[in-house]
Amino acid sequence: MAETFTLSELIIPGTYVRVSAEGLISGGAISTGNIGIVGTARTGAGDTRIISEYAYARDVFGDYDAFAGGAGDFNLNRAIELLYRNGAKTVFARALPVGTDDPATPAKDEGQPGQAAYVAAFEELIKEDVNILVAPQLTTADALAVFGSVLETAEGNGRDLMAVVGSDASTVAAINAQVAVNDRIVLVAPGIRAYDAIAEDAVDLPGTYTAAAFAGLLSTLSPQTSPTNKVLPGVGAVTRRFSYGEVKQLVAGGVTVLEQRGGVRVVRGITTEMKDDGPFKQITTRRITDFAKAGIRKAANPFIGRLNNQRVRAALQGSIDGFLTTMLQDEAITSYKLDVVATRADEIAGRVRVTATVQPVFSIDFIAVTLVLE
Repeated sequence: MAETFTLSELIIPGTYVRVSAEGLISGGAISTGNIGIVGTARTGAGDTRIISEYAYARDVFGDYDAFAGGAGDFNLNRAIELLYRNGAKTVFARALPVGTDDPATPAKDEGQPGQAAYVAAFEELIKEDVNILVAPQLTTADALAVFGSVLETAEGNGRDLMAVVGSDASTVAAINAQVAVNDRIVLVAPGIRAYDAIAEDAVDLPGTYTAAAFAGLLSTLSPQTSPTNKVLPGVGAVTRRFSYGEVKQLVAGGVTVLEQRGGVRVVRGITTEMKDDGPFKQITTRRITDFAKAGIRKAANPFIGRLNNQRVRAALQGSIDGFLTTMLQDEAITSYKLDVVATRADEIAGRVRVTATVQPVFSIDFIAVTLVLE
């Protein structure tokens, strides 16, 4: 017999069993470190490829060009190599052929794809399960323009992503001038020195490629783990060492700075919203919030179409509560409160109102010591 029935249809004697399984519903797993990248490659253009190791990327996209001061045409795999050297595990990559420029948004280099081609590629890419976006071949200005549009579109469609952009400027004033306040964008500087497999030597890469190295590191961290003071394992050196005063200006201006101190490490992991001292200036706050949103959606979506009564709402609350409890156990939040209610008007309108109050965890950025001498 079916596991549901109505009392009015009972005619033949027997035992009828209705199964209400809402209490068994719980949220599924959530990805946090999948990277989406677009760039030019010799082969493999037109499709999104799931890359799990750099060797496979070489098979699909071919070798990158020697950097030669930025003269090389095909550099997607250079960026993917940086991702994997700094810890990336799952990369969704989309290759563009050289010569796909758009007259309305021309690239800075002849034959290279312009903004329109990158926007179209990323709009396809964000249909996949990606969390962090990067496009190291774009200039800083182009990357900010592309990601500003793509991130806004994604958020409107219920996809909460972050993008890492590298600065191609050389002075502190010029780097700070590039900062576009956005709680989903991380601007990193300076450039880095990394191994070039074609030249078989270390080469200096502009700050746009620093974005790939940082994205690789960020993908290894849980949402609550700050990149502050973390070492980038695949970076040999920075191309410029800022003074204390310069670092202070850059951080205050919303730039995530790398320094050379026991390896190349992150001074402070911030979004560009740091410039306005906004609520999501810490990368961890943005990632914890996005993780909570994704988890609540996964816990709640299976209840769409079910009865809007007290029993089912209690099961909905239990499902969301179970997810938030795991966040508490993982130390992503320090406490939470949850209310799930529906008035009669809400029931008629087909809605349930969920209010979740969470306190995200924060990292230790400063240690204030008072030394008392006696």
